[in-house]
Amino acid sequence: MLVAAAVSTAQTPNRPTPPLVPAYEFVQYDTSNHGYYLTAPFKLGAAIGNPGETSPEPAMILDHNGYLFWYMPVYAQNLLDFKYQPAQQLFSWIKVVTPNDQRFTLMNTDFQLVDSFTTTNGIRPDVHEFNITSNETYLLSGVHDTVMNLSGFLFNGMPGSATTSVIGFAVQEFDEAHQLLFQWKSADYIHPSQAYGQYGYHPDHFDYCHGNTISEDYDGHLLLSFRNLNAVYKINRQTGQVMWRLGGKSNSFTFANDNGFSAQHDVRRLPNGNVTLFDNANMAPIPKISRAVEYSLDTVNWVATKVWEYAYIPGFFSPAMGNHQTTDSRLHLVNYGLNYRPDPSFVLTDDAGDLKSALFFQDSFVSYRSFLFDLPLSAVSRPIITCASANGQVILSAPAGYADYQWSNGETTASISTDEPGVYQVWVNHGIGMLGSEPFFLNDLSADCLSSSAQTPISFDQLEVNGIFDLLGRRVETPQTGELYVVRYSNGRGRLEIWGK
Repeated sequence: MLVAAAVSTAQTPNRPTPPLVPAYEFVQYDTSNHGYYLTAPFKLGAAIGNPGETSPEPAMILDHNGYLFWYMPVYAQNLLDFKYQPAQQLFSWIKVVTPNDQRFTLMNTDFQLVDSFTTTNGIRPDVHEFNITSNETYLLSGVHDTVMNLSGFLFNGMPGSATTSVIGFAVQEFDEAHQLLFQWKSADYIHPSQAYGQYGYHPDHFDYCHGNTISEDYDGHLLLSFRNLNAVYKINRQTGQVMWRLGGKSNSFTFANDNGFSAQHDVRRLPNGNVTLFDNANMAPIPKISRAVEYSLDTVNWVATKVWEYAYIPGFFSPAMGNHQTTDSRLHLVNYGLNYRPDPSFVLTDDAGDLKSALFFQDSFVSYRSFLFDLPLSAVSRPIITCASANGQVILSAPAGYADYQWSNGETTASISTDEPGVYQVWVNHGIGMLGSEPFFLNDLSADCLSSSAQTPISFDQLEVNGIFDLLGRRVETPQTGELYVVRYSNGRGRLEIWGK
């Protein structure tokens, strides 16, 4: 109880959010990054959402300053693995309606749904992975059941049952017409004796491997991460045979300068040939510290050498979920999965371990994975907040013509009246979600509605103009001298100006 109280009082949300998005704190250590953050927080243990509830599972896109650019409330049991597929310019996620009704979903950069499908051929869908391959095919994760005689094996010192119901991991590959091209089932190639008893055994539902990653290797074969085996397997995409194992009981490699990993997630091959993953460290010696790690793999001498790692300071333990994304510019987005304040939900760091940003969700909210992408959204015009003063009140207005408005103070009209200084945002309907304005910083109610930073003064005359808009939020290509416009500057903020004065 004391710990819970201490964590609770540490909450300091500093970015506006609408009521259907959990509050968060975004700490920006470096402003040089101009990518977008993608995440999908959910409340651990929450019930299935209904349209009348106020806490659906949101998919969120944050701008480089950590402000909510776009969100989509999804009324479902969960939404996971919200990310961007750069080669196809598509967003993807896994929507969980019920455990047996899960949809692998695609959305274009106009924020419109373009496809939705699920597993087939007796394989149940699984929440862990959805990828588009270099050949424009879809890789989906699934699970399957097999009854096995495990009476000759011990699990935590106890013999297994002769009729154990084993939950195996499956991979299915589909073409764009949803035709099944390839199927792989773990029970055909990996025996449950490879599992570690520390992750639990039950004769009626033995989740012996618990796959959580499917990724393409440089040669087209597949890298699979199995949490309960503490191992990464390379699978031949034509034959299904195991080509090698990194970690686990049958490790093909020797770790040269590392003790290995456990309960890991998110294995990926980098363009430099190295392999990255998120090491949850469930079976590491105390103190357990979760980390992001990168290995060089020598498949001639079969040696795995750690070449980079990152652990937050002070180190902490995240027992489940998480991912580690390495960008082309060698930034690392480390998402910690199952953890709460005072530890971060995710951080962005560089190779030197210098933090660029960190995000902290409110208590009880976690994110399976988070990402950083350069998105092709330059043509998306965010709504512009305009301002007027009247009788000691400030009137903030969004552009007219939208069906839905959602302000950060909870109001749902096109204009709001306020006498409270602060940071305001409005979100309007855009595609299947809601598009956010740039933040409007209202510090001084008597300062003629000038938008200014809550943190540092703005010198507008030294900034580049990025856009000029009329009072309805429409972009103006040829502004007229003496007319009143909203002028947006290169620091992402705007103000009312009489053009040419």
